Amino acid sequence: MTDSGTGALSRHDARFIRDALSIQDADPRDTHNLGYTARILTIATLPHRAQPGDHFERTNGNYRLVVQAMPGAGLPFGSYPRLLLAWLATEIVRTRQRELAIGASMADFLRQLGLGRSGGRAAHARSAGTIHRLKCQIMSLFGSRLILHKQSSREQIELLQIGERFDFWTDPAKPGVLPGTLRVSEPLYEHILRAPVPVDLRALRALKRSPLALDVYTWLTHRNFVQQNGGRKQAMVPWGALQRQFGSDYPLDSRGRADFKKAFHSAYRRVQLVYPKASVRDNGDCLTLITTAPHIRTHRLIGTR
Repeated sequence: MTDSGTGALSRHDARFIRDALSIQDADPRDTHNLGYTARILTIATLPHRAQPGDHFERTNGNYRLVVQAMPGAGLPFGSYPRLLLAWLATEIVRTRQRELAIGASMADFLRQLGLGRSGGRAAHARSAGTIHRLKCQIMSLFGSRLILHKQSSREQIELLQIGERFDFWTDPAKPGVLPGTLRVSEPLYEHILRAPVPVDLRALRALKRSPLALDVYTWLTHRNFVQQNGGRKQAMVPWGALQRQFGSDYPLDSRGRADFKKAFHSAYRRVQLVYPKASVRDNGDCLTLITTAPHIRTHRLIGTR
């Protein structure tokens, strides 16, 4: 987390550490930062980087997650779809409504997501402003469909279209007469309410620069809840299985495995700053998850159906 030339903290890292440490000072419930995300993101994840084509798959044991993009919109990738799904889940749990208001303008929606506003459209995605990038990822995510396939003695397939209708502002820089709205599909609405995963929204905002760190945080707090409720002191997960579960692009060979482990450990170090009780141990071929308290203490996942 230091500048390679001087050893000093970069501006972004200094802000990250300050934000991470401030999380420890107050319970998220007391600061209106209790949020949720969809359980499907703890099973397998979306791409971290832009992908060719309209089809993406990840596996986790008996589960297979398939992401199908709307033609021409591209696959959702990076931090924005993860933040969008957390916003969706939080609003669904809070309002118990499928019709959600998303703000008076794109700039207003950025503030709700904890994203700073910058720049406009650019030819290259990496240099485009946040408003344009968010608009592109909204189109990609809300136009996509997630398929969760559980392969066991009884086959189960869950088809999750993200949105049924989305209406937002023609000029993203100017407020509209009415707020933008999104109607979430009934299958996604039911999926979220059945078992929403509690998260600290401050942690998501602090980790937003790294989709892998967002995935590791969500996965660890959910796994700790599951292991704690199941009375397990620890669990071992092969590195190969982790690499297939997370949305990384590393080749499935020895070099790719080594690069993935390095990236995972780097993300985990950032996660530990916002979630100090998280504990893992690298055993070479496996990662051991030492059971600790989930980041948000709860007696059960807060499903209402």
